[in-house]
Order: sequence, then structure tokens, then C-alpha cells
Amino acid sequence: MSGPGPDPLLPLPPALEQLLVIRRWLELTLARVDERITAVRVADAEKARRRPAPEPPQWWIEYGIGVRRTPERVHTGDCPMSSRGRPATAQIVREILLTVPDVLACPLCRPDSELGLLDT
Repeated sequence: MSGPGPDPLLPLPPALEQLLVIRRWLELTLARVDERITAVRVADAEKARRRPAPEPPQWWIEYGIGVRRTPERVHTGDCPMSSRGRPATAQIVREILLTVPDVLACPLCRPDSELGLLDT
């Protein structure tokens, strides 16, 4: 079914035999493209495996949501409970724990203990 006006693609021949040949050529070409896509994906995955994973941050500050986004909780960098926030230095985490009244040390990873704040 063709619409009004010229076909914007290359004109196709009217003969069935010719159309079947073109269809087969397109199938073979698509198969080659699919093979190349698979090969590139495998190569990219291999490169990604060879690259070392980035080192997790040593400390993590979790911020509240909203306009002010104040610190709510601090974590060690490998804590599975930290969901949103930013990496931080030990000095910043220590300062926040000592000076921000509403901030909590994560009860799971205990950054306050890790920093020696419970011993003082």
C-alpha cells in the first residue's frame, strides 16, 4: 500500500523475484549488524571488567530532602544503609557529628565509633 506522492526511500522494483532478493540481502545485512553489535558489547564488557572498580568513599554524609538539605546521618563509606548523600572526609564527618545537633551516626556502621568519638 503506497500513499500519495513519491516514496522518500529508494524506489523498489515491482517484480516479486527482485523484491525477495532485496529482502534476503537486508536480512543478511541485519544479521551482520547484529553480530557486530554483540561483538562490541562483549568487548565493552571485557574492558569494563578489566577496569578496577572505583574505590568507595571512606565516609558518607546523608542529607535530608527539601530546600535546606541539611545533614541527617553520617555513615562509613561501605555502609549499605546510605542511600543519598555525598562522600566526605573524616574531618568533615567528625565536625558534623560534634557540631550539628540533629545529625545521627548510623547505628549499623557506627562512624562515631570508627572515628574514636565514643572513647572521648
